[in-house]
Amino acid sequence: MLSPNLKKELRVLVLDPLPKSALKVFADANYKIDENFETLSESELVKTIGDYNIVCLRNERDYIYLTDEVLRSGHRLLAVGVFSRFVSQVDLQTAQVMGIPVFNSPYQHQLAVAELIVSSTVLLARQIGDRSREIHEKEWNKVSANCYEVRGKTMGIVGYGHIGSQLGILAEAMGMKVIFYDDVAVMPIGNAEPRESLNDLLSQSDFVSINVSLTPENSKMIGKEQIAKMKKGSYLINAAYGEAIDLDALSEALKSGHLRGAALDAFPQSLTDVKAETFSNPFEGCKNVILTPQIGDKTIESFERMGSEVATALVRYVTDGTTVGAINFPSIAAWPLRPNTRRIVNMHRNVRGVLKEIDNILAAYNVGKQVLDTKDGLGYLIADIGTDSVTAEIVSQLALLANTIRTRIL
Repeated sequence: MLSPNLKKELRVLVLDPLPKSALKVFADANYKIDENFETLSESELVKTIGDYNIVCLRNERDYIYLTDEVLRSGHRLLAVGVFSRFVSQVDLQTAQVMGIPVFNSPYQHQLAVAELIVSSTVLLARQIGDRSREIHEKEWNKVSANCYEVRGKTMGIVGYGHIGSQLGILAEAMGMKVIFYDDVAVMPIGNAEPRESLNDLLSQSDFVSINVSLTPENSKMIGKEQIAKMKKGSYLINAAYGEAIDLDALSEALKSGHLRGAALDAFPQSLTDVKAETFSNPFEGCKNVILTPQIGDKTIESFERMGSEVATALVRYVTDGTTVGAINFPSIAAWPLRPNTRRIVNMHRNVRGVLKEIDNILAAYNVGKQVLDTKDGLGYLIADIGTDSVTAEIVSQLALLANTIRTRIL
């Protein structure tokens, strides 16, 4: 399969509102942008997608929006951009089989989440949530009992990855001691200190922040037994994986006074699947509990950073073949194309002997540089050929190989 002729105007279909930073990147690249924010049926998408080279989505959906049939109807489709951490709305396997990279931005939200956690630390320590609610209800409760400064307290971070390490930096800047536990060896940042076990961390922390990934192994990793090991009067914060904490056990610890407060921005799937007006939780009547509807990554700044990152990745892929940031493709950072050189980008099935077939064709040319990487069943090859023009013969030969998925000429 050959890619469309990119000498024509490249068209972008935007299915959800995108940040201004993304639209600017596309405009600077002279891409034509068409927006359609209506929820389209599969048949409507099938009819629409064939006219576009790039499709962009943002909204999180609980179903696949770009289905197998939709993607196979995108005869001119080069790439998909998902301006979110999650890509469940795209059939990734079909996209890979079709030679369509799907770009997203899994890390631009990390500072926003870390800020929410560190701000929750102060709010809990000063019982701000309760005081705010009381004064809204015309109750003036000016107290200092069980209200503390966070300076000098210990922040325990469970999961010292992108968000956990950022949280450590912010907490340390506020004068807190930072300790962390991770099941893999990681390099501490600043004065953060690792702990050998989760129990060690729980017993030494004034504030415990859960920053683990969404895996079955982490389900209810903080239960009744683990909460009992936490310091009496400590606080628990979770803005990562909703299933990581046993909410009933947490509720019991709050009502008994073992824990002094909690902040949750992540909830189990069983709670978030219901409509907002029927949302219920076991914390009714619990004091000093901050509940927010999974807004840790929802800031203007993180959205704009995400927009710039994904849009730039899409333009780079179209321009030079770079696939860094593609979730379903091998990650290759392409290099600048030299004068009097044409670049061949070939996507093929990763089977034995396919590279030999490709090299047999390229052997007739002066190949200046060639890179190959694989992911799952996909092979991705970039080769620079020392010639001003690539003949139809080489293009046809690559396209006719049994295992070729798509070939692009840059």
